[in-house]
Amino acid sequence: MAVKGLNVKELSEIKRLLNLGLTNRKIARALKIHRNTINKYVEKIKSNASEDENKIPAASSHWSAQVDWENVRREFLSGVPLNIIYEELFELQKLSVQYPGFWKQAHKNINLSVATMVKIHRPGERAEIDYCDGIDILDPATGEVRRTHLFVGVLCHSRFAFAEFSMSQSSSDFLQSHVNMFEYFGGVPQSLAPDNLKSAVTKAHRYDPVINQAYTRMAEHYEIAVLPARVKSPTDKAIVERTIQIFQKYFFMKVRHRTFTSLLELNQCLREHLEILNNKVHRIFKRTRKEMYLEELKSLRSLPVETYKVAVYHKAVLSRDCHLMFDQNYYSSPHQHRGQSLDIWATAKTVEIFVNGDRVAVHARGKTVRKFITDSSHYPPAHQAFAEEDIQKIINQAAKVGVECLALVKGLLEGDLPLKHMRRCQGIVALSWKYSAVLLEGACKGANLFNNHNIQYLERVIKTRSGVKQNTDEQINRKNHNPHLRGLNNIH
Repeated sequence: MAVKGLNVKELSEIKRLLNLGLTNRKIARALKIHRNTINKYVEKIKSNASEDENKIPAASSHWSAQVDWENVRREFLSGVPLNIIYEELFELQKLSVQYPGFWKQAHKNINLSVATMVKIHRPGERAEIDYCDGIDILDPATGEVRRTHLFVGVLCHSRFAFAEFSMSQSSSDFLQSHVNMFEYFGGVPQSLAPDNLKSAVTKAHRYDPVINQAYTRMAEHYEIAVLPARVKSPTDKAIVERTIQIFQKYFFMKVRHRTFTSLLELNQCLREHLEILNNKVHRIFKRTRKEMYLEELKSLRSLPVETYKVAVYHKAVLSRDCHLMFDQNYYSSPHQHRGQSLDIWATAKTVEIFVNGDRVAVHARGKTVRKFITDSSHYPPAHQAFAEEDIQKIINQAAKVGVECLALVKGLLEGDLPLKHMRRCQGIVALSWKYSAVLLEGACKGANLFNNHNIQYLERVIKTRSGVKQNTDEQINRKNHNPHLRGLNNIH
């Protein structure tokens, strides 16, 4: 339609003057354009106008008028994807165009953008933490591939990041990562925003979540507030979520061809790339995270003088034998608290037992399993313990098995600390229910003879049915012609 030699502004002005009713001659004089050029353009504009009058309305204008765009907007803002809305309308035969046409009309007829708010965090105010799946480690000795988890913490003001891999998200690993993070930051922010994992939150709630006791103890040590994010609300900790994406797209891809054989090797490699990230210029702030961190460091609270010792919390009931079970070992506690549920705080080296906040026992943590770690002062006096109902009950049950079983049980219980062997005696008597009283009585005879009181020995004798019928007084006759055997028959 355009005439060669005229620009857009000249064409628009010709059309405007023509609509005002000016003749072709006056338009040519006003714009200083040759009259023949004006005549050609006027003819084309009039012919196009007549064609538009006879043209049927476009299909796009027809279907667009049938769509309830306000309802589309409500659905979209409630979380329904635009392509799902298109498919539903297409199935109802309210649309006659493809998705790109619908998408254009949707953005033209309604505003689909969602209003967002930029959160401004003051220096030292907040840190966000989160986990994601880590990089697998190969054990060269066994060939086993072990899974790791990536812990990430970020200071919200400077975006200064800390990250490390751990073997699990258990309470001990979770708390140790916090200790390492605070050491890396060189200070403590005012608040923490964790996710709702069990190591941080015992019971999730929108307004009043229950914080894990071990996590609370650590927060008290560092004097920091714990403000968990809402469930299924990643925007509550958007900064650390974005930082995790950076690690997944950058570090994970950088080392995708490497095979790591230890957690130490993997974390050393991560620490090198962590320094690169923190010294890289931020796309929005035009400064490095390290530069902004050095300014924020002045607002962080100083680290406590004493480094926090990671302690795991556990509850257990103190049994009748003055022991409770923790981590597959048995630890003693004062007999006055038998039957009560006690609090256990365990570090890598110690196990502390508390009653209503008061420590009543402390033990070195066992390095093996199924061991009794006992403080003799926790037992009641011997005469008191021996008179207890449980002790008498075991003795009566042993008497029903037989004389040998009764002698074995009494030998264990009549010492200075009767309760020390109560569990063993219960296990010995229980063998009569598992097998028979006759077999147990025979095994106890051999146990008394050889002074072996282990339940494993008794059960082995019962299973093999050997060792209890031998006559130990019988002389063993050996042949004289064997010079390699000792004995009466070989003494010359």
